[in-house]
Amino acid sequence: MKIFAWIISILNLYFGITNLLNAFGILNDSNYSVTSNWVFGILFLGLGAASIYFLLAKDNNTLAALMGISPWILGLVFLLSNMLTSDYK
Repeated sequence: MKIFAWIISILNLYFGITNLLNAFGILNDSNYSVTSNWVFGILFLGLGAASIYFLLAKDNNTLAALMGISPWILGLVFLLSNMLTSDYK
């Protein structure tokens, strides 16, 4: 469980940093809007950092793994709602 929590936490930090770099305009490889990049960047970076905090400081592997999975679930819900409400003309 601890290895899974570390892997998902590092992936969250990576995706959070790349989305924030896309939102700032430094990295231009995203197909999504700037607002989506901001939301994904803050979501993944924040929950990835919180997951690492629970791994290192609190030594709670289960909570760290749940916090590592949560941005993926919330991101999919946000992406689905963004796709349903967008105008594709």
